[in-house]
Amino acid sequence: MKHDAVNRTFDCEPTLTDTQVLQYCRDGYLQLQGVVPDEINQRTCDYLNGDLPINPCFMPDGITHADLERMRDTHEPSSILLEDWYIEHVLLNRELAGALRSLLGKDVGLPVLVSNHRVECPMPSQGWHHDADHVFGPETNFVEVFYFPQDTPMELGPTELMPGSHIRSTSRDIAEKGVSSEGPAGSFVIHSQSILHRRGESTAEGLRHMLKYSYWRTVPPTRDWKEEPEFDIQTAEYGGHGVARYVAHIFYWLCGKGEEFRLIGGQAWPWSSINQIGPSYGFGHKEGYLPNWRKDNPDDYAVPLS
Repeated sequence: MKHDAVNRTFDCEPTLTDTQVLQYCRDGYLQLQGVVPDEINQRTCDYLNGDLPINPCFMPDGITHADLERMRDTHEPSSILLEDWYIEHVLLNRELAGALRSLLGKDVGLPVLVSNHRVECPMPSQGWHHDADHVFGPETNFVEVFYFPQDTPMELGPTELMPGSHIRSTSRDIAEKGVSSEGPAGSFVIHSQSILHRRGESTAEGLRHMLKYSYWRTVPPTRDWKEEPEFDIQTAEYGGHGVARYVAHIFYWLCGKGEEFRLIGGQAWPWSSINQIGPSYGFGHKEGYLPNWRKDNPDDYAVPLS
């Protein structure tokens, strides 16, 4: 692990494989369960509850100790990002860092703002929503992370996500369930900021913390995660009709080949069926279309800019 404290970046070896990166492209999220030590989870809760003194490892320009005290008492307690124990064990957690390095490339930019989704349970579920300022597109210039510093079973209303909803505007009835992020203390959810999600219903009594922040890309994308010799971009599973083209575009962009991506439509690549007797046509075409990320064309394809 190489941590550049001046530029607030880190670098390490990527840990995700081709298959796992593609899974992220399809689902829009990855989960890591129970990877932060219990002592650090408890310290995080103590800090957020005001039971631990503020002790920043440095003071950013223009910020005073009084500013840090004020921050801690808000829904954006970004002062915790300056605690050396939090940087070492949470922001730079080894399992988390390897996954982030795989998705964001070298010299990952560290968070500058944190939100605390603090809930006094019990509470009803939220409505489904995409976060403010989300953008639909193939680019992965940042990813968002949820950190749960305490055990978060179903009774405490963990965040629910709707897999695959990061590629287009999606609505769901409040009664419809999603995939729960329930898990032990020290769990993370790495996700596209565009994914449809909500706070789940809680039935138990107690305080639930969930910290949310973004990590940032600082270098152009390239396929430098753990390549699998048997992984074939042409025959990989990208999804069904209306989905595969978007997932494949995200994966191509992450490989640094976004400008080369073209579609010819119909049952051509990247769509495929298990009942085919040969590979899909259209792979590697130099001319064709793009997915219609802006949803301004009824056939759901877009013409590349010349």
